[in-house]
Amino acid sequence: MKSIVNTKAILGMAFFTCLSLSFFSISVFAAPPDAAAGKVKAQTCFACHGENGIGISGEIPNLAAQPALSITYQLIQFRGQQRKGGAMEALAAGLSDQDMRDIAAYYAALPPPPAKSGNAGLIAKGQQIANTQYCNSCHGAQLQGQKHIARLAGQSSEYLVSQLKNIRSGSRIDMDGTMGSAARNLSDEDIQAIAAYAASLN
Repeated sequence: MKSIVNTKAILGMAFFTCLSLSFFSISVFAAPPDAAAGKVKAQTCFACHGENGIGISGEIPNLAAQPALSITYQLIQFRGQQRKGGAMEALAAGLSDQDMRDIAAYYAALPPPPAKSGNAGLIAKGQQIANTQYCNSCHGAQLQGQKHIARLAGQSSEYLVSQLKNIRSGSRIDMDGTMGSAARNLSDEDIQAIAAYAASLN
């Protein structure tokens, strides 16, 4: 089992390295991201993620104020089918690198999702676990995300729960093994608490 986990981590790191090099070459030679063009290109996205970047249901992630690089990386993974997400693979298949950068720029420029109230005890427990797991070392002091690291603040708790469970089980690719290591020993209750805490932030 340990060998399998290590192999997944190595493959994930190799993919992440290739992805980083690919994005570097895109950034050097491509036109700058255009948020206005991105809004036009994101018309299909609005059906699920909303024009305001707020998912139409709890199972769909909010994209508003997500770091542009994070959105771009996820779209590249969907296009390459390294990440599975219902219809996302098919939708991303027809997007060029520039399309992805433009769409990401549009959503990144939107106001962040509002904080969501919830059970105070559960939120406090989530904050404690997040601090113990050093979530802020990658996701930012208020879990606002940075560079290619996703914004968790204001994210749908249902979506976060499902994704943390997928990462824990290995069914969602973990590019460098960091998230897999962090999630491996989390219980379902821990995951619920972290999701409630993240959703309570703005």
